[in-house]
Amino acid sequence: MKLTTEDQRIIRLYILLSISRKALENDWIQLEKASLRLQTPYLELTRSTLDQISKEMSTIKQYMFRHHMKIEKYKNDGLFTEYRYICRGYEGSMKVLNSHLKNQVFDYITSCFLTIKHPS
Repeated sequence: MKLTTEDQRIIRLYILLSISRKALENDWIQLEKASLRLQTPYLELTRSTLDQISKEMSTIKQYMFRHHMKIEKYKNDGLFTEYRYICRGYEGSMKVLNSHLKNQVFDYITSCFLTIKHPS
């Protein structure tokens, strides 16, 4: 059985959200250590974005559970990262160019920052 278009979309979105969350968690740690005059707004923006990612991840994980999907990072050779997945008994792998992943994560996090509701 081959992957459906929706399965492929879910796999890519899971990878994107996982990397985005990891990047923001690392940034959170650095922001907490930093001595910024306006540290609180940066922390709040990062926290609200992490909350948004967690909600999206929850939806993705529910889909994965219902469709018997599992995704794991397999290896990274510096240029490509390979992910292995299992979907309804079908096993496969997907290689993604690291620079492409970085650009996608940047675009995703930027769009999250721009859509956060600001107090009036």
